[in-house]
Amino acid sequence: MSGLERWFVLQIDIYGKKDIKMIRYKFLDTSIHEMNIHPNSIFSKERELARMFVSQLEKNNSLVYCPLCKSGNAELFFEKWGQKYYLCETDWSVNLLPLPDQKIMRDYFFTSELAKFRSSTEYQELATRLRQGLWSNLVEWIEGRVRRYVGMDKYHVIDWGSKFTGWINRLEKAHFISNLNMEEPLPPVKSYESTVQADLICLLDVIQRTTNPHELLKKVSKKLSLNGLLIITCRSGSGFDILTLREHSDNVFPLDHICLPSPKGIQKLLEEHGYKVLELTTPGLLDVEFVKNAKGKIPSDQYFQKHLISQFDEATLERMQIFLQQNNLSSHLRVVARRVEDRK
Repeated sequence: MSGLERWFVLQIDIYGKKDIKMIRYKFLDTSIHEMNIHPNSIFSKERELARMFVSQLEKNNSLVYCPLCKSGNAELFFEKWGQKYYLCETDWSVNLLPLPDQKIMRDYFFTSELAKFRSSTEYQELATRLRQGLWSNLVEWIEGRVRRYVGMDKYHVIDWGSKFTGWINRLEKAHFISNLNMEEPLPPVKSYESTVQADLICLLDVIQRTTNPHELLKKVSKKLSLNGLLIITCRSGSGFDILTLREHSDNVFPLDHICLPSPKGIQKLLEEHGYKVLELTTPGLLDVEFVKNAKGKIPSDQYFQKHLISQFDEATLERMQIFLQQNNLSSHLRVVARRVEDRK
């Protein structure tokens, strides 16, 4: 096969409880690569600006606890730029701890040199050009979930935490949208708050940069109607490339990545806030490619991963990626949940 090589098979399986189903993906798209998400021409500058900001922060050794499950049962996983990531031994989520305060978060995402760079025309136009295929696939996937769980009508949608103008332009053209609002966006996206509850809220790559996922869910729930649909994507701390590369991962760094829930961790979070999980998948395409591209940085004690990357051909690596998808071991997490209870 050449050009766009893409296929998938869906299987329904029981996940945990009788009424919660997990879709096991088997999906390959050779047109999507790390460069589509993080082009070297700008990603190296993003990382350097982030490192310069984070390196100036004071070191804090206060008590740590998992912001998802509140457990203090965590072990130091790795350090990066003077900040510490802990692995929660209860649910295998990975979190930056101690958590930065709100002033630091505001400075990082709104006024820092990194924030100015990301809001520049150059950055936004390049992201729009490189991510068109990814965004089209994402809109197609969201529309499929809307049709399956809500219906064939048009609906009021909120995109929460938007950071790309090109994404908003693409999303507002989707056939299932009647009204589109933006809540708590990052620059240069303008806020357009909704005065009424929405039928659907998209929370795309937002949980991974929050310091308080419980407060975030409370705010989201106030803007989502009862029986409304919540669509989540985020990085999962229990994913293959993150567990393998740790501090050597170019794609995970403070403060872009603070809360990286495991599938178990995010399901528990949603259920605590009155949501029923309808789908929970990790259909990632790039875990093995991330590790392969960083093969010189694989920690010396990761013998299986070093053996896999150095000794096996592309066909084997593709089958490994499919194995990660099918068993919820990729670091790209997607969740579809319905708000079924009104919890304060």
